Amino acid sequence: MYTVRKPVKRWSLRTVNVSATLAALAMTQLVQPALAHLDIRPTLVEQGVLTDIRVELPQLRPGPPPRRLEVEGAGVEVLSADLQGTSGSDTVWTVRLKATSEPGIAPIVLRAVYADGKSVEVKQQLTVAPAPERAGFPWIAVAVGAFLAIAIAVVSLRVARRKA
Repeated sequence: MYTVRKPVKRWSLRTVNVSATLAALAMTQLVQPALAHLDIRPTLVEQGVLTDIRVELPQLRPGPPPRRLEVEGAGVEVLSADLQGTSGSDTVWTVRLKATSEPGIAPIVLRAVYADGKSVEVKQQLTVAPAPERAGFPWIAVAVGAFLAIAIAVVSLRVARRKA
């Protein structure tokens, strides 16, 4: 009963496998990579500290790259935005800014301005960390140390006078 193999249409399975393989191969050749990858480094900035941020801006529209990059946002003071060069079709910018907002998320808008006056806006966000506590000069430790040194010197002089 089980010694005879069941008849299987092998040609139809082969046809399906070959056509699926060719379809997958065609899809991998026809797919284009995503062009809109915006890269900002670092995204974590300290409150009140000047920070240089590297912005890698993709080609947002056909044609020449943008002439200017404008950055604005509530709680972010932008000092400069300079073009550093290109990386393929991307433009690399250095933005110097100071975060003045409260710690947390600070939304910003990057506006790429082109030669024809038109612009493209991209929304991003920065994370603002609390300002580092400024450790001042340790005046209390210096005063306590000086007092102890003087007290030890006075006690030593009194002990030395009693022995003499």
